[in-house]
Amino acid sequence: MSKAKVFVIMPFADEFFESYEMLKSRFYDEFDFSHAGDEDNQQNILADIIPPIYNADIVLADLTGLNPNVMYELGIAHSLNKKTIMITRDNLSTLPFDLKQYRAKDYSTHFKKFQELIDYLSKNFHGAVDGSVIFSNPVSDFIDKNHIRPENLFESVGDSLDIPEGEKGFLDFLTEIEEDTNNMNNDIASISSGLQTMTSGINRHTNEIKRVENDKSSGKAAFIRKQTQKAADYISTFSKQLNTHTGSIQTLWGQIEKNTLGLLENRYASTPENKEALIAYIKNIGNLKTDIA
Repeated sequence: MSKAKVFVIMPFADEFFESYEMLKSRFYDEFDFSHAGDEDNQQNILADIIPPIYNADIVLADLTGLNPNVMYELGIAHSLNKKTIMITRDNLSTLPFDLKQYRAKDYSTHFKKFQELIDYLSKNFHGAVDGSVIFSNPVSDFIDKNHIRPENLFESVGDSLDIPEGEKGFLDFLTEIEEDTNNMNNDIASISSGLQTMTSGINRHTNEIKRVENDKSSGKAAFIRKQTQKAADYISTFSKQLNTHTGSIQTLWGQIEKNTLGLLENRYASTPENKEALIAYIKNIGNLKTDIA
């Protein structure tokens, strides 16, 4: 008999990886644990998130710190009407108001408290499999009240949008904008790292030059020239990296602007309930462009 699949949503930090491995080991005989970090793919990170959530029997979401990526993935799990268990190391009162009415378990890695978490998860994992535990979430609760079954949600949305085959839709624009923004942030981080490396290198060789300022030996001039050349090499290397990353940022920014226009022209995005969020998004990318400049 195959084991039930548990997809774990959590912040990507060592302390959470340790807890994940402890839980995975504890439930190994009965449940197949995975998380996005298990995938060793060089592709859009959403490909390592959305299909596994869709295929999971149970989703375990660690809401500690209300990590934005975790909350995004939680929203996907709720939209797919997955049996979702929420846990947190924070006080339960810190959860957003729209989640407080749903069950969540606080925990810590202290032995006694962590054992309480294991007991809680054991009950809910088995309850999810045999149907003895009832699960609900804001999406399923309120869509069902409006006579749309959660399992028919994507069919209903797809029909209402009437997206021609081959034409990019609302989610396509969002996905590409997110991917391009992440790539641009990586370029910016690389520039910052390269600047630090250059500064450190120049300072090191400058200090070497200062160290021999009062040296009267015949090799002083050659030593200074060598240190000066090494410092210049750092500047040259950073200049090349800067040109590469600047070109990449300009290309990515053009793609972000293009997809943003496509997003704004999409009729799903123009609904009244989405306009406020879109206005905030446009302000944010405007601020990002100012910061880059």
